[in-house]
Amino acid sequence: MKSTNVANDRNTRESVEFLVPFTSTLVNLLSTPNLTLWNFKKELKKIKINNFSEKDIHFESSSIVNNFKVYILYGGTRNFMLKIEGLSNYIGFCIMVTNKGMVVNDDTADNSMDISKSLKEQFLLNYKSPYLVTDTYKKFLSKD
Repeated sequence: MKSTNVANDRNTRESVEFLVPFTSTLVNLLSTPNLTLWNFKKELKKIKINNFSEKDIHFESSSIVNNFKVYILYGGTRNFMLKIEGLSNYIGFCIMVTNKGMVVNDDTADNSMDISKSLKEQFLLNYKSPYLVTDTYKKFLSKD
């Protein structure tokens, strides 16, 4: 049982080391004024966000990135929604961000995992300015 807790702690730490800079990068990108759609998509591709669809001035994307489902609905700097949902071990964990603020939950599914609560707590402790770029995130960026 103790080895399971150690593995969960390590997995949670690695997930936080990925999620904090990843979320920060996305929020900063979504909040950048006067960004062309071409540059916006280019920056998203750098962080493994794909599957774009466009209609008029709206942009939508849904991707799986490092065991998290990432959904973006973008209508401009002052009009966006970002949702990051945990998969597998983190079912129930969810980050919702709009231009108005952020909400982080650990119980958004009927079968929420216990480790989701730990992920939420650690994420909130580490999501502050200045945002650190971790080795875990650097490794993620360097993968093809």
